[in-house]
Amino acid sequence: MEKICIKNLSIDQAVDFFRSIGEKDIRAQHLLSWLYVRNISSFYEITLFSKKIRGELSNRFTLTTLEPVDSRTSSDGSAQKFLFRTHDGNFIESVLLVSGSGNGARKTICVSTQAGCAMGCSFCATARDGFARNLDSAEILDQVCRIRSITGLVNSNVVFMGMGEPYNNYDNCLKAAEIMNYSYGLNLSARKITISTCGILPGIKRFIAENRPFNLAISVNDTDPLLRAKNMPVEKAYPIKEIAEYIRTVKPANHGGKITLEYVMRKDNISRHNAERLHALFGGTNIKINLIPLNAVGPGCEVPRPDEIEEFIRACISRKLPINIRQSLGGDIDGACGQLSGKYRQQRV
Repeated sequence: MEKICIKNLSIDQAVDFFRSIGEKDIRAQHLLSWLYVRNISSFYEITLFSKKIRGELSNRFTLTTLEPVDSRTSSDGSAQKFLFRTHDGNFIESVLLVSGSGNGARKTICVSTQAGCAMGCSFCATARDGFARNLDSAEILDQVCRIRSITGLVNSNVVFMGMGEPYNNYDNCLKAAEIMNYSYGLNLSARKITISTCGILPGIKRFIAENRPFNLAISVNDTDPLLRAKNMPVEKAYPIKEIAEYIRTVKPANHGGKITLEYVMRKDNISRHNAERLHALFGGTNIKINLIPLNAVGPGCEVPRPDEIEEFIRACISRKLPINIRQSLGGDIDGACGQLSGKYRQQRV
């Protein structure tokens, strides 16, 4: 019988396993606590379990899914990128982002949800390598477990914003998010878990209809439909205008009922007219907008000057748009999604 990774089990599936070997349901919570809170590297470390149970676990399951291949740390220590190899030879990336200092430091892990990506966004390095497959929930969770083991740090936040489109891998992503949220799992508040999409409208509607408590983020990046379609082909299937119209009709279950819009600032999308269109689309809705400086990934994606960014920020503020300015981290370590894995593959071709 082929082994599966233990981290693919939800709490209900873990209960079913223990019942199948004649053990009590509470063992499932014990198991998940040792997997995620203690972050064990062997089933035989679970001293709470008998040798028989540990043997059953070892015979039926594997514990980890990812092999660490490379890591790079930014010069200021704010970002550390990790490259992992999956069991079938694909490369995926994860990033640890640290802002602030001391006990109050915010430690966010950005996880990948697919090996590659099929969405074809022009400013994303992952898109240049195409799509391989969805990651399963264990591979998503194991990115956090591996980074915690390697660094010794416990993250406070998770964002599903790495390689891939989470809403094209909806079930595995939401299963992973639920386990992250379990008190006997990664024990992260739902308010600290953000699942991003480039604009897959059916997935957005499903997420809200299911009253998911996690944060929802939508990548906008362009307000001109023609320019957005050029840079984000998803616009052809799910226009940003339709997404904006839908947002006006709903209030998500997450804290505050706010939807985050991600807007990566390029030289060609930060004019006064872009601010006007942002206001026309989303003014007065239950959103907040993260403005993010472009982490350039190649030709055709020109980074704006600081004064151009400041002018765009002023234009947004004057229109009373609820904006946050986010720092783009990891530029000196190939921090943008897909940059490190792409270079690694090229070096080995």
